[in-house]
Amino acid sequence: MQDLTVANIEIIMEEVSRAGITLSHLRDELIDHFCCQVEDEMQTGLTFDKAFEKVKSILGNKGLKKVQEDTLFLIDKKYRIMKKTMKIFGVVSMSLIALGAIFKIQHWPAAGLMLLLGFSLLVTVFFPSALWVMKKESKLKGTFFIYLISIIGGIFLMIGFLFKIQHYPGAGLSMLLGYLILALILIPAILIALLRDENNKNLSVAYIIGAISMVFYLLGQLFKIQHYAGANVLLIAGAIGLTTIFLPVYAYKIFKNSENVKAGFIFLCFGIFFFNIFSFLLAMNVSTDVLRPFVIQCNENIKTTNFLESKNDRLYRTLISENKINDTLAKAKIKTVKLKSDELCEYIENIKVDLISFAENISNDDATRKAKDVSTILFKDNYDFPTYYMINKGNNGKAFELKSKIEKYKNDLINLNETGKNIIFKLLELNGTPNNIVYKDGTSSGWEYDNFYRNPLISVENTLSSLQRNVRISENEALENIANYSANNTKVSSEKSNKLNQ
Repeated sequence: MQDLTVANIEIIMEEVSRAGITLSHLRDELIDHFCCQVEDEMQTGLTFDKAFEKVKSILGNKGLKKVQEDTLFLIDKKYRIMKKTMKIFGVVSMSLIALGAIFKIQHWPAAGLMLLLGFSLLVTVFFPSALWVMKKESKLKGTFFIYLISIIGGIFLMIGFLFKIQHYPGAGLSMLLGYLILALILIPAILIALLRDENNKNLSVAYIIGAISMVFYLLGQLFKIQHYAGANVLLIAGAIGLTTIFLPVYAYKIFKNSENVKAGFIFLCFGIFFFNIFSFLLAMNVSTDVLRPFVIQCNENIKTTNFLESKNDRLYRTLISENKINDTLAKAKIKTVKLKSDELCEYIENIKVDLISFAENISNDDATRKAKDVSTILFKDNYDFPTYYMINKGNNGKAFELKSKIEKYKNDLINLNETGKNIIFKLLELNGTPNNIVYKDGTSSGWEYDNFYRNPLISVENTLSSLQRNVRISENEALENIANYSANNTKVSSEKSNKLNQ
């Protein structure tokens, strides 16, 4: 039987160490087993190198690692419990998230609950148990820090995704922290660990290029989600770096002396291919902006409303300040019309600002600026918060109060006018499906539901801007009607007085 030399045994010990075996007794037994297997193969006439490669292909790093996992599972009760916990809650949480996503897309009930529960289990149970298991399985220097920082970044990212989907406040900050931790701390930490490994010296250039490309890609994703400038450049730079530089360099270094192409390389190529497809789809704007007509129409309504407001202000000053009307009752009516119109338009404007402020989690000052130019609104397709704010679950949302105020304003204007009542009535008539109809999904009907239930934010803003425009048109009609009626009455009274004097 051919014996192994000291150099041969050191090669085998290095191979077992590379598998990350942390249990000292198990490591010695695996080295002994590996040596015996190699000696048996050498007994058949093979050289050490060929015998070593043959045994390595049978056992390999994964096989050795699996032996340690099985050993820990049998002898360590805590490890066994945490391992089972990680597997069970990993499956349960991901299943809940997948089902919640399907329910969310289909607008079915309980979507939010499933997403909240799934993400909560992922963050509070799966991630901590996974960290404990990984720490137990590996005691290499720097490895625990990598695991810890990856889980912290992952938790922030998962919370950010949940808050983004559910439109909770703080989503942007959580996602920002998650992406920055992964891109600027985790990727460099992994790179440093790889560069310190003596076995990876010939791959240093490839790893550096790959790490830089991944940082670009992660930052590009963050910029794209948060609508920051430069997102497309970062995404494309990351994709090109992985494809045209990292992959060729890595392939050359790994396989230049290999006889066969391994399956891992094929999977790597496919992974980068799909990775790049996703990057370019994110970077490209290939879909039609279906919300653009709402944006254009809403901005036109805002311009019309501003024009009418200025026109009505000038008319008001002419009638009141310049004493074009001497009738005290007519002046009182004009002041009332002006006051009520301003109050209603301001009330609607506050609703518009509140919707934008809460939907985008920004200050009222920023929301006020966006309300004046709705093209600057980022979350135009957000329909969850407008539905909650305008309708709410007890039919006590702002839409019901708004309808009541518009009806009262309409009746007040009609009562203040002697002429032009039909025009005002048509302008302020809130047409909708008949009230008190209950659909299969449990929702009701009426003007409020037709205009504000499950409608995107930009559509709701457009509806509110249209109402403001109609209020200003009605105000103008009422002011002119009161002024003309008063002037006609003054003229008739003057003519009657002249006849009596004659």
